[in-house]
Formats: sequence, structure tokens, C-alpha cells
Amino acid sequence: MAKQADFDAFLKNIEPSATTVSYISSIHTNLRSYLKNHESYKDIHIDTFLSGSYAKHTSIRPASGDKKRDVDIIVVTAYSSSKSSIDVLNELRDVLAEKSDYSSAEVQHHSVGIDMSGISIDVVPVIVDETDDQLYYIGDSEFGDWTLTDPKGHKAWSTEVNKENNDEYKHLVKIFKWWRRTNCPTDRKYPKGITLEKIIADNLGDCTLSTEDFFIATMQNIISAYKEGYVARGINPVINDPSAKVTENDLLSSYSVDDFSAFIEKIEEHINLLNTEGTTNDTWRTILGSEFPKGDSSNNSIALSNLQMCITAPHRQRLIWPVQRGGAAFIAVYVTNPNGVQIEYTNNGLPLEKGCSLLFKALTGIKPPYSVKWQIVNTGIEAQRANCLRGGFEDSDVGTNGRHEATAYSGAHSVQCFIIKRGICVAKSQEFIINIQ
Repeated sequence: MAKQADFDAFLKNIEPSATTVSYISSIHTNLRSYLKNHESYKDIHIDTFLSGSYAKHTSIRPASGDKKRDVDIIVVTAYSSSKSSIDVLNELRDVLAEKSDYSSAEVQHHSVGIDMSGISIDVVPVIVDETDDQLYYIGDSEFGDWTLTDPKGHKAWSTEVNKENNDEYKHLVKIFKWWRRTNCPTDRKYPKGITLEKIIADNLGDCTLSTEDFFIATMQNIISAYKEGYVARGINPVINDPSAKVTENDLLSSYSVDDFSAFIEKIEEHINLLNTEGTTNDTWRTILGSEFPKGDSSNNSIALSNLQMCITAPHRQRLIWPVQRGGAAFIAVYVTNPNGVQIEYTNNGLPLEKGCSLLFKALTGIKPPYSVKWQIVNTGIEAQRANCLRGGFEDSDVGTNGRHEATAYSGAHSVQCFIIKRGICVAKSQEFIINIQ
């Protein structure tokens, strides 16, 4: 289990540097000024504003050779829907190409793309909706059509979701974006941009958990939401636009079934890797790349000894349900010390003092209904003298997925959860070791 400090460091590693942010700020400011003051285009130009990840503060560090668009600039034009969007896009390209800085301008599907010193820009011409000046129509370079969009509404929605989730949603979006960049094959199209953000928002885990557990829980929820009902049936779900003003817009409509299935399967592959190999820094580096910090291996021998003591304990009962492979489960823990202060604890971490309150939560992508069984194995002379070595299977006592415990006996103790469905163990976690002074 990686420490919160490791995820904090990872987020810092993948965020754009202050230099990059300053550089991008100057680029989009200059481009917007150029269009506003252009001799002929100034009569067409109404307004420009920043959109996309930089506007929503969900951007990640540009990668060398990355062809994805990093900066989105909306250009509000004076045209109406009677004007072909093909002509609008071609005109904007020609105006931009007049300036040597923007000579690489080329028409794309909905925008004019410009490459500048490692930064790619999407300049998107739009027209204003006649009934709502906060809504816009975005053009199409192939058919000349206009499609309703709400970039300002997307920004407001993202801000609200982030606020409702203790300002942790945007951190999660950055991690998923980096995961996508690291893992999406060149011949596949994983969801990106607002589509990925909406999938994440629709399946958020518990934001009060650590970043690691929040990310794992959200990955599990995505698997649960889409694997059985859609991927297994060879169809895509409908991902609704987050704007209440834009109805009947399926954000996933441009993605093939094969591409969406590959996206879900890759998430499940990594969940299974975490479940079998453990949530160590090495595993996270396999999933998220070398930007994730290396772990501290100085106490590995002690940690291994504590684990072995728990899993070889003679009073640890054998599993009583048949096991079905394929599912995954993880344990998240809230630790509150005797003074009522919540503290961080990682699996097999430094010993806790006695009198701490522990709340364990089972995280799984198994689709409900199911029940969770818990196996608590105590070791040490104090637990033995108190006749409290345990080792059997116990029910959740906080909802379906939660279990309350407390630190009472010195030594190493293990907690493991089992997901039971139709009398079969369909997923189980690794042992979570609690060390007590």
C-alpha cells in the first residue's frame, strides 16, 4: 500500500510546471489578441475564452511527442447556422496561417489545430445559440453541420463535482488522464476529455478515503457499472452530457464497442494486478509509470515476518466457500487515535498505539447483491491470554461493506475480506496487516 505522500508526489510530478503554465498562458493570450485585432477577422470575432483541461484545472504535464491537444480556445463568431461550418473552419485556418507563429494551422474535425514548441492548440470556432447566449454550436469539417455544446456549463459542472468531493475529483481526473496516456495503445481510442471526466464522475468512490483507495474504488465502480451490462453484451452505454442544457448528447457515440471494451478490460487488468501483487509502489509504477515514486524497502524483512506470522497462524481457519477466480477486492481503513484524530495508516505500517478505532471498508467491482465476510487473525501473547486470537469469519457490522475494530493487543494482526455471492467467494482481498505497540 503506497503512502499518501507518494500519491501527492506523483500528482506533483504529472502536473504542468509553473514554467509550462506561464508559457501556455502567454500563447493563448497572444493568439486571442491576434484574432481580436485582426484586420478582417475582428468583425467576425465576438469573444474568445479558454476551455478544456486548462480552464477546468485538470491538465497534466505535456509529454514529448504527445499528439493530443493540450490547449482549447473557443472563438465565438458572429456567424449563424446558415453558414457552413466547413467555410467557418477554413476561414479561421487561413487567418491563423497568415501569422508565421501559426503557420502549422490545419483544419481538424471540429477545430483548427496548431503545433507550437511542444504545445498543441485546438482553436474552436462556435456560433451563439439564438435562445441562450451561454450555449454554443460547434462545427463539423466533414458535413458542415453545427452541434450544440456547453463548454462553460462543463466548467461549472466540473467545479461543482470537485466541491462536492472535498476538492479530490480533479486530482482523480489527472491520475486517470495520466493512466490513459501511459496505457492506451496506438490502435485504440480510450475515452478522453469530457467523456472520461463524466465516466469518472458517474462512478466516484468515497472521496474521504486516501487518494489510493479513492482511485481504486472508482476503478472498481467503473468495472461494476459497465462490464456485465455492456462489455459482456457487446454494446456501449450511453454517457450523457453533464450539461443540463444539452440533452440527447451521448458523449460515447464516437467510440467503438471494441475501443470501450478495451478501456474497461485494461482497468480490470490493473485492478487484478493490484489484487494479486499488492498495492505496492512497484505495482503502481507498472500501472502509472516511472513518475510514481519508488517505495521504501528498508523495513521489508520486518513486514514480511509480520505477514508470515498472520497467514501461518494455526487458528486461522481455511476458507469455507468455493472460490471463483476473476474478482478483486481491497481493504481501505480509517484510523482514529485515542484523542479522536484521524491518522494515516498503510498496510503493515509502523505500530499503532492501543485504543485506536479502526473502520475497514471492502472495495470491490463485483456487481451487487453480495455479502462481505471478514477474517480477523490476532497473534501475540496478549491476545492469547485474553482468549481472543479469533481466525473465523465474521459479518460486516457497518452497512454491507464495513467492519469496526479497535487496537487492543500488542503484535501483528491481519484483516481480510471475502466477497460472497450466491454461496461462492467471487473475490477476496490480500491480508491487511495491523501492527500494534
